[in-house]
Amino acid sequence: MAEQNPNPAEMLQRVGMGAGLAVGMGVGVALGVSIDNIVLGVVIGVAIGAGVMMAFIAAGNRLRRQQIRQLREREQQGPDARDEEKRD
Repeated sequence: MAEQNPNPAEMLQRVGMGAGLAVGMGVGVALGVSIDNIVLGVVIGVAIGAGVMMAFIAAGNRLRRQQIRQLREREQQGPDARDEEKRD
């Protein structure tokens, strides 16, 4: 069921992988056309795409750690605090 309804952190990581490659290739091809060397442009684009992918993955990891931290804080507060959150 997790694959059908991923949490926001996992979704950010999944989207980042595809988006990073797409952005990088787009920039790389445009750069390659402008400098009349498509191969060099594609190589630079893949490098840019890898950087964008890593940025999305890092953001997803940070969000996941934040979610885990919040969950642990709620568990430490006990059932009384959770009941109060539901009432608000």
